[in-house]
Formats: sequence, C-alpha cells, structure tokens
Amino acid sequence: MSYVCLNNEIINASEAKVSVFDRGFAYGDALFETVKVINGKPVFLREHYGRLKTGIRDADFGAVPGLAEMSRQALVLAQKNEVELGRLRILVTRGATEEPSGPDPAEGMEPTVLITIEAFRGFPKEIYQTGVAVQTVAANRGRYACFKSSGLMGAIMARKLAHDAGAREAILTTGHGRILEGAYSNIFFLAGNMLVTASSSDPILPGVTRQKIIDIAPDLGLVVEEHAPRLEALGFGETSAFLTSSLLGVCPVSEINGTPLRLQPEVCGRLADKLGALELKDIESISLP
Repeated sequence: MSYVCLNNEIINASEAKVSVFDRGFAYGDALFETVKVINGKPVFLREHYGRLKTGIRDADFGAVPGLAEMSRQALVLAQKNEVELGRLRILVTRGATEEPSGPDPAEGMEPTVLITIEAFRGFPKEIYQTGVAVQTVAANRGRYACFKSSGLMGAIMARKLAHDAGAREAILTTGHGRILEGAYSNIFFLAGNMLVTASSSDPILPGVTRQKIIDIAPDLGLVVEEHAPRLEALGFGETSAFLTSSLLGVCPVSEINGTPLRLQPEVCGRLADKLGALELKDIESISLP
C-alpha cells in the first residue's frame, strides 16, 4: 500500500481525492518538481523548492508549506513507502472552486499540494556508455518556459515524434533552428574544452542539474558558454553532447537526427562523478524522522 501527502495530510493513495473543479485538472494550472531520492532523502530539495516558489510567486498562486515542512513530509513518505532510491514529485495547483469558474482564476484560492514518492532505480546502465539518439523538433516552450508547468502536452508530443523517428529524446529548437533543450532534459555540446548550452534567458526550463554541471565544469577545465547554437554550426566530427536531468544525471548523446556525434563517455563519467559527490554531500546533513 502506498501513501501520498495531500494538503499536509499523509494518507493512503487510494483515499486521496481532488475536486474535478481543481484548476490543475481543468486547465493544467499547476507547477511541479521531480526530485531524486537517495537513501530515502530528497536530493537538492532546496534548489527544487526555490524554483517552485519562484513559479508560485510569478504565477500568483497562494501560500504553500515552507521548505522545512515539505522536507519533513518527503522524508516521512519515503519511510512509509519504504523508498530508498526513487523519485519524489511535488505538484502544486492554483486550487479548486466549488463550481466551474471559467478560465480566469478566482480570487483567494488555496493551492492544492500533492507530494508523491515511488521507487526508481534509474535508467539502463549501458546508455551511459553507448549514448542515446536524439531528434530535433521545431517547437519550444515559449515565453513561459521558466514555469515547470504540469501542462506537458507539447513535450509529450515532441517526444512522441522523436520516438517515432527512433530517438530516445526530443530536442526543442527555436523557429530559426537554434537548439534549446530536451523535452525532459537539458542538452550540452562539448568541443575541445568548450561546453555550450542554451542560456537561461532563452525559452528553456533551466534545470537544477543543468546548473550543477555549469558550476562544476571549471573544475574539469571546461569553459562554459551559454547560448543556443545552430545545428549546422556544431561541426559533428569533433563535437560531442550529453543530456542532463535530475533522474537521468549525465548521459551522452550518440547521434542527433541520425548523424553520429563523437562519444566521450569518460568526460560524462567525470562530470557524473562530481555530480554524485554533490548529491551525497547535499543529503548528508538531513536527519531521518
């Protein structure tokens, strides 16, 4: 039997109920975070919570529990669900009305907050050596890309197009062909010691893991440039690439649109090792309830 935390109450998942008039259900008017869990503890929860709170503020949601309380709820859920290695999901909707209220939010709504946790042992180990294929899709998240919104139809359809083309991940681009991010990840390109990824001022969702990689790259002698490159300017013979996300970590890209890229799993491995050390350091001070 699994447990969830709904509006600060930990209950059996089978007993959790949300109104059909909740704006998250009716309009996708919701924000979420997906957090890696190691040893029953959420990794980089402070950073995930910070991004969530920024979205809540900018979207003008009501108040939600503080970081300390969300952390406590996550730890209790991990214990009750017996999750050592897994993924935590925090979903915050604008809230519900007693009757249908149309597309414009009503005043004074109280957010619905749902926290779930499940076991997840990661992705197949071989992809971190062989890499994964990606496919560009002429679409992006637009002006409000910085909101980690539950309205994921665009990402879902982009990934479907990529899967139909035999690729694992979709790479979103601008209308002028500049490479932005993955549908569910960020992407970096590496040529020599130069690491290039789209800027946070571009229409992307700046990932927590993306920022960690930017922070640790200089330790490996890598110089980071933040701009969205054009596909034709990459110089495939000498360029490699990798994807990042909270759950995926650092994963090499083997090809883009069917064109092979240079594989450098050793560089990805060194970045992954640094990232893993940061993850363990982040949770070492967290006490279990």
